[in-house]
Amino acid sequence: MELSRAMSAAPRPLEGMTIVVTGSRRATEQSALVSNLGGVPYVVPTVGISLLVDDGEIEPFLRQVGEGVDYAVFMTATGVRAMMNSADRLGMKKAVLEALNSPRTRVVARSGKPRGELSRSGVKVDASPPVGEATAKGILRLLQGEGLESKRVAILWHGSMNAALREGLLAAGAGDVCECLTYHYSRSLEAEGAEVLRSIGFRYRAPDEKAVVRLVEEIVGRGRRIDALTFTSPPAVDNLFEVAAELGLEGRLVEALGRGETLVVAVGPSTRGALEEHGVRVDVMPEASAMGAMMNALAERVRKGPGGR
Repeated sequence: MELSRAMSAAPRPLEGMTIVVTGSRRATEQSALVSNLGGVPYVVPTVGISLLVDDGEIEPFLRQVGEGVDYAVFMTATGVRAMMNSADRLGMKKAVLEALNSPRTRVVARSGKPRGELSRSGVKVDASPPVGEATAKGILRLLQGEGLESKRVAILWHGSMNAALREGLLAAGAGDVCECLTYHYSRSLEAEGAEVLRSIGFRYRAPDEKAVVRLVEEIVGRGRRIDALTFTSPPAVDNLFEVAAELGLEGRLVEALGRGETLVVAVGPSTRGALEEHGVRVDVMPEASAMGAMMNALAERVRKGPGGR
């Protein structure tokens, strides 16, 4: 009974606030965090994934990995699962696993999610960038510290590639960089992509373009009070602004978010960068690029009151 009273008396800093969840893969989990902090989750996923339609697109990458590379970099758990599925269908999985587990190859996971999926797939993981640096820049700094002269590097991307990483690796002396992705970000979630997400434990919410349109209109027209707008990936940002541009409302959306009535929340530096590219100032970003840390940072900002830092 005493424990129950203590829990009910626990501070709920987001009490009554409407918090928009734009992510798809972990929308259910984030919604629970919002509710636990007293907020009202408003789930409007803006990003989905579309898997490559032909295993032939990834076959050259798998062949290079199977022949041996010095560094194999994995940016996302979804990409790892999709890659392993393709390798299995192509009859290349055994060779890929043997190559990745060989002493020659240093396997690098961008963060905990791909690290976990690699481990479940039977792949050793040798390194990850420090917490808070789970970005392309963090990967580059890590590999620069290990030495890149004449090394072969393979990178399995998330839904889009970052040319700056390839250029940075080559500038640091890498002999060859091969890159691939297994899916593209999109404004919908196709059945095949949903199955991959489900298979690695994501309780996804599929994007609904009508809902995204309604969200844009609510923000610019003040039709519904939005206390905070949260983003957990750059594509979630880009897709929201793409919809706004198609409606002819991109400028008004930037203006509305600049008024300070809605807190703009980014999970990490890459997502903040995407928002800033659209002319939007980020009000909240955690030190560690994680969803739980993001929600705690938002709660702390609200505790400090308007203008709190």
